[in-house]
Amino acid sequence: MKRTLLVVLAVMFLISAAAIASPVLKISGVIALRNEEGVWPLTLEEFKELPQTEFFVTDPWMGDKTYVGVTLANLLKFVGVPSGTKNVVLVCSDEKEFTVAYADVMMYPIMLTYAARSGENIRALPASQGGPIKLAYPINDFPEITNKYPSDNWAWYVVEVRVEM
Repeated sequence: MKRTLLVVLAVMFLISAAAIASPVLKISGVIALRNEEGVWPLTLEEFKELPQTEFFVTDPWMGDKTYVGVTLANLLKFVGVPSGTKNVVLVCSDEKEFTVAYADVMMYPIMLTYAARSGENIRALPASQGGPIKLAYPINDFPEITNKYPSDNWAWYVVEVRVEM
């Protein structure tokens, strides 16, 4: 009986460990860092190891937030993109796509956020707020960005970043 319980617990641990290590984001398209399938998958933990940033923003859907995440520029530097890159396409779990000009990615700290800060507490974005990863624009610091990327361009449930020439 004890042996069966230990085997069941070990299997449950392995299944939960595999779920934790599952990729939450893949980067595809014209990138230098690629696996044999031509993409670079990242688990949430790997994503959190990239250079972090945060900014306060009045999210058009969620109100005032201080988001924590990785700028698209830092993500693209990590995977390596060619100088002629034109667009970055964010693909959501429902297959909606949102395009951001590469020039804007390099000009503004547009972020893929995975958490929100409240005081000293950092909490993961729940699915009800677009998590685990969503796109956030720095509209408080750069209000002109809303002319090009209105509130409908705040991509929720981002699962892929595709780099295009």
